[in-house]
Amino acid sequence: MSSLVAISSNNLVSTSFNNQHRHSFPASANFKNVEVAIQSISMYNSQFNVDSVAYSNNIFKIEMPTAATVSTISITLKDGIYSYTDINRMIQTALVNVGACLVDLNGDNVFWIQLVENSTYYAAQLDVSSVPTALGTYTRPATGLYSATGTGLPTTGRVPRLIVDNAAFGKPIGFSVGQYPSASSTVAASFLSDLAPEVNPVSADVVRCSLVNNTFTSPPDILTVFNSQGTSAGQLIAYQPNECSWTRVNDGSYSTITITIVDQLERFIKFRDPNLLISLIFREAQK
Repeated sequence: MSSLVAISSNNLVSTSFNNQHRHSFPASANFKNVEVAIQSISMYNSQFNVDSVAYSNNIFKIEMPTAATVSTISITLKDGIYSYTDINRMIQTALVNVGACLVDLNGDNVFWIQLVENSTYYAAQLDVSSVPTALGTYTRPATGLYSATGTGLPTTGRVPRLIVDNAAFGKPIGFSVGQYPSASSTVAASFLSDLAPEVNPVSADVVRCSLVNNTFTSPPDILTVFNSQGTSAGQLIAYQPNECSWTRVNDGSYSTITITIVDQLERFIKFRDPNLLISLIFREAQK
């Protein structure tokens, strides 16, 4: 004989992470010779890969040549789910905002730095080329660095630089702390990330349960592990194991069950959507 306990957003523990739920029994429950398993988990894919609170990985800088000097532009990404295309778009937006671009004959903004995916090398790729010293066929932006009233185009055709001074930001794009290129340069170049990019800091969702003490795991309260494979932002994650992985419940009397979801490094996962349903199934321990 087995018993089912359903844990939902009604059981949410109030924190900024939305990753902890506590179910209260109507009366104290006595457990003796009992084991528990996850029957199913239903929740939405709502974890951001760039998060100022959870990962502090949202700040970096771009150095742009202007006149005989440089201008350093700080970029702060809003918390969200970012691809390399999205980060590159934010770089371009920041450069437009400070007038560090020119306009071509079609009326399109022109940039001399870009960040793209290079799937061949399992890397991010940074491309830089020299900013022109004269307008040529380009026109100036209305305001900012390269405008008629700004500091102007560089006196020497130097390339922009990516400045990674926040190791946490370097992880998603795979660049260690440093400047790319490492010194002022006039030569166009491409740089591959020197680390394996962690596009998403979370590779596994680890479910911890306050009732269990699994001597084979560390921490000892791990109940199961799953991930968001096959889903994108906002889609339903429906986890249902082919077989239940039964874990012994510590003998004793309990008034609550607390379920906490952390990542593979035991960090709290921050979920934007608190809605979920976790089904726990209990049975008498099998000999």
